Amino acid sequence: MEYWNVGHGAMYEDFCFRFVSARGGTILDAGCGLGFFLKHMADYPAWECHGCELSTVAVEYAQSHLGLNNIQNTTIEKASFKPNSFDIITLWDVIEHIPSPDSLLTGLSKLLNAKGFLFIHTPNAAIQIHKARMKKLFFGMRPETHYLEARDHCHIYTPTSMRLLVKRNGFSDIRFTHLRPIQSIAGRGGMPRTFAKTLWHHASIMLDRLSKGRINMDNLFVIARKSNA
Repeated sequence: MEYWNVGHGAMYEDFCFRFVSARGGTILDAGCGLGFFLKHMADYPAWECHGCELSTVAVEYAQSHLGLNNIQNTTIEKASFKPNSFDIITLWDVIEHIPSPDSLLTGLSKLLNAKGFLFIHTPNAAIQIHKARMKKLFFGMRPETHYLEARDHCHIYTPTSMRLLVKRNGFSDIRFTHLRPIQSIAGRGGMPRTFAKTLWHHASIMLDRLSKGRINMDNLFVIARKSNA
């Protein structure tokens, strides 16, 4: 399972360089899974880090393999975190798994302090639809082939739908950024796939800038400030 962390390392490094390294504070990784982002945050002692994860198996892995003791094994709604207590809350590959995300986002908004922000990473429907069409073109329609991301994803968002979702749940000043992609590992495409992902990443940034933010062909990396109105 450590391979998952290797693949996400560059993404975590970019995030921490931009939002974590120059200061300290409190951070909550909601839906922290196996705990790899929290483990990465151990390199930043100025930050008080917490996690929340529903899966008991995932929490046990984080405790026994990564030595983490800062994860609550429950839902955000039932966790003992105090309102207005976090500077940053992260949702890494979580929101696409939530059937009804409004209550989750509303709860997270309450946990952020007045200057805090929410970070979301999730697939981009604009990319996945094109990938699905390419799969259909090259392989046809096959019952065993999954065309839109993982089978356990309940939703897939566009920049527009994501903006509407977070806005109606207590957030404002919503913008999208770019982080380096998940890197391929041995047995999962190797160097050719990594090169293709890197090329796509840089092309997405260029297209975003040329279109002045109107075209986003990267994964969705969302920054949303808490609305204090």
